[in-house]
Amino acid sequence: MTLESPSRALSPEEALRRHAGGDRRPEVLKALSRAAWEAYHAPWEAPPTESSMDEPTPLVPLPPTEIRPLAPDMLAGWLEEVGFSAFQHPTRGFLVDFKFSLKSDRCVQLRLSISGKQADILVLQWTGDKRIPPDQYVQALRLCNWWNNEYRWPRALVEQDFRYTDTNQDPPPPQEEVEAREATHSAQLMLDHQITLPKGIHPNGLHAIIDATLETSWLFWRAAHETWGL
Repeated sequence: MTLESPSRALSPEEALRRHAGGDRRPEVLKALSRAAWEAYHAPWEAPPTESSMDEPTPLVPLPPTEIRPLAPDMLAGWLEEVGFSAFQHPTRGFLVDFKFSLKSDRCVQLRLSISGKQADILVLQWTGDKRIPPDQYVQALRLCNWWNNEYRWPRALVEQDFRYTDTNQDPPPPQEEVEAREATHSAQLMLDHQITLPKGIHPNGLHAIIDATLETSWLFWRAAHETWGL
């Protein structure tokens, strides 16, 4: 059994030689630190306090990203932020009714919902209360074709809802409304925007998407009235 000799302070030259060779042990760094202090400070100045360098520096935790799976409470958060009143339907999500304003000549309903087998598809849909009679159906198609060529989103379409009743998601409309649709063969203009978010989304990003899409939608309703006479 051998005993190690007591440790001795390294000279600056020895510390420099070891440091140049890649030695980063605490005694080497302490010797260099003391030599630098003695070279650049007056003798009456107190030497720097020595701290142990054996313990690793604790990692500073990064702030949470707040990316969350898409959920109804995130849609409710946007509604609360913008101050909109909404009706929450068990299967249709949130319904927001806009009245007449300077942005539109009709009452517009916005539906915010979540779709898909994995519940990861954001669905935004707009409909207006003005019906499209059969003699204006071709004009409405031309409006939608023009819009879809000019704008990436939301997409526009003419829905001939008199041909069917969607019983999978929506409750059946009143019988008198179904009869009125079938008698007049009227259709409705509709805007649709869907985004798949399999990895989730930050709430601020979700709010920005909805805000931008909503603002763009008003351009469609204004064009339908002022340019296309619908």
